[in-house]
Amino acid sequence: MTRHIRRFTGTIAAVFFLLPLGVLLSLPEAAHARVYGQCLAANSGPDSGGATLSPDRIERWRAMSPEERERIRERFRRWKELTPEQRERVKARHRRWRELPEEQRCYLRERRTLLREAGPEEQAVVRSFFARMHSLPPEVRRATRQKVWEWQSLPPGEREEAMRSWPIYSELSGPERETLRWFLFARPGEPAPRE
Repeated sequence: MTRHIRRFTGTIAAVFFLLPLGVLLSLPEAAHARVYGQCLAANSGPDSGGATLSPDRIERWRAMSPEERERIRERFRRWKELTPEQRERVKARHRRWRELPEEQRCYLRERRTLLREAGPEEQAVVRSFFARMHSLPPEVRRATRQKVWEWQSLPPGEREEAMRSWPIYSELSGPERETLRWFLFARPGEPAPRE
């Protein structure tokens, strides 16, 4: 008798779990995109805001390569694994990014590209610089960022003179200074100094 009850329960469970999967797989591609969009909205990722996806976003999803789709799925999985505090930090960082003027966002994108294309030595110098920056108090960090932003408009000679008054810069060796100047003020595509 117990064996029959277990079999019956197992059959019912299989039907309830496999039936929705079969229905989902039999839907056309547009329905998959709608269901996926609804899942994203229900799970409220960093950009979804709890709203359903627009037809435009569904079309962009369809037009993506499988690699791009997998990359997005992986980012979503990582998002779901974050703690609520971590998600709030990510959202706050995203809000700060959107509030930046386009000129600053462009500058930061260029720096990220330069760093990606730099060699290991240059990357080590830049990472060391930012580690020192992060150890500074927030007010000093903000003031330093503002100085760097102002130094962009100076001619190279005046910029070098202004940077020498900066304690972090004066502690660096000659090649490290050259690398840091390149990273902070180079135009996109400009090769690193040691190349």
